[in-house]
Amino acid sequence: MNKVVITLAPGNKKRIEISDYPELTSSHKLVSKSIAVLKQYAPGIMRYLSKQRLLGHLTACRVEVRGAGELSLSEVRVLLAGWMRRKRTRRLFYVILELLLMPFTALVALLPGPNIVFYGLFVVFYFHAKAFLSLNRIKVEELDISLVKD
Repeated sequence: MNKVVITLAPGNKKRIEISDYPELTSSHKLVSKSIAVLKQYAPGIMRYLSKQRLLGHLTACRVEVRGAGELSLSEVRVLLAGWMRRKRTRRLFYVILELLLMPFTALVALLPGPNIVFYGLFVVFYFHAKAFLSLNRIKVEELDISLVKD
């Protein structure tokens, strides 16, 4: 079981940030080829995609929340539920936008050379779609959350 560290920023508005998570991998042939192309030509996007994959597999991870201060476990679960709802809405917007762009980038994929445009959009679409579908199924009450007091 992988461990995920979520940090709550101090202050009135608790900002949630994923600070430690597993690296991006995939067993699908097209996705793994796209990941290899992105690692070579656009390494900065890999951290973002790893977080998208994490959102899709959050129930299989042990979630460690740091910076909770005086918050109880139920209050942290409420914060995480709101955060996940915002993530789900944003992922739906991204999936629709990427589906609209996909036919145009498929034409670019026919050109010789590194097809970073098509592979990049395909990988981002794949992980956004998986994150959106998984966030629809996740119930915060089912997450294995542990609070780390600082």
